[in-house]
Amino acid sequence: MQIIIDKYNNINLEFYSSIALGMFDGIHSAHQSIIKKTIEQAKECNIKSVVITFDKHPEEILNRNVEDYKIIIDNYTKTQMLKSLGADVVVYLKLDKELLNLSPNEFINFLVHKLNAKIINCGFDYRFGKFAKGDVELLKKYSSDYGFKLNVLDKVQINNDKISSTLIRRYLEEGNILETNKLLGYTYCLYGVVESGHKIARNFGYPTANFILDNKIALRNGVYATTTTIIENQEYKSVTNVGIKPTFNGSRRLVETHIIGLDNNLYGKEICVKFHSFIRPEKKFDSIEELKKQIAIDTFEAQSLLEKVFTK
Repeated sequence: MQIIIDKYNNINLEFYSSIALGMFDGIHSAHQSIIKKTIEQAKECNIKSVVITFDKHPEEILNRNVEDYKIIIDNYTKTQMLKSLGADVVVYLKLDKELLNLSPNEFINFLVHKLNAKIINCGFDYRFGKFAKGDVELLKKYSSDYGFKLNVLDKVQINNDKISSTLIRRYLEEGNILETNKLLGYTYCLYGVVESGHKIARNFGYPTANFILDNKIALRNGVYATTTTIIENQEYKSVTNVGIKPTFNGSRRLVETHIIGLDNNLYGKEICVKFHSFIRPEKKFDSIEELKKQIAIDTFEAQSLLEKVFTK
């Protein structure tokens, strides 16, 4: 899969494309339908499937309270998921005021003349151009004017709820993993490359595989029953703490995963952590001994919860 990260006016594709348009935060069920349709159409027409997204959410530029804005997954995780879905090319447009100020017509010109779009796929509520003036009805008009095929995905619902990134973010902030996974259509996951830590947990028998987590990710800090896949290996039961290690006055937000029954050196390896159930909020302990006892309790509870969803 080819990955392009650049300003819109620097990008020129030298092949015809079937394009998926969207922020695709979380790549939930509705997003996957758009992307799969894009890939299917590309194969039928013998052209490339191209996912167009942004390097940051527009709210990070438009919203004055940007520090309060949350996302579902980071770009690293998004890229890995798009790769697994089979996209040929992923374009991360560098989001700035210049891009946001493009008129709907200028944005379509970019898609048709710079990205060689022959097919465009989007959701029923897709908006584009300055002040989000462009919509699906305008895209229909442009499809005739510019000669591209347009596919618009209808609203997708589960239990009468529209599948939306906003609702998923809310569930993540609550630690409601069960409802999150229902709306996503898959088990919520985060990808990361394991980095060296302080080996504190290893010293009392619970080694962890750690990677840095973006503060903007909506996932509630706390302990979760998880499964962890070491890429190109197998999946293991695990228990994961998300947070800043308050017992040790930490400041960086981390995903710390104890892979049950595995004590391999994983530094530098890519892992995928899947979240199945919330166990408890993050807590500052008065002593390392108290923390050690709690980890044992958390690990036992995680194993019990995972028996229902995972068989090694």
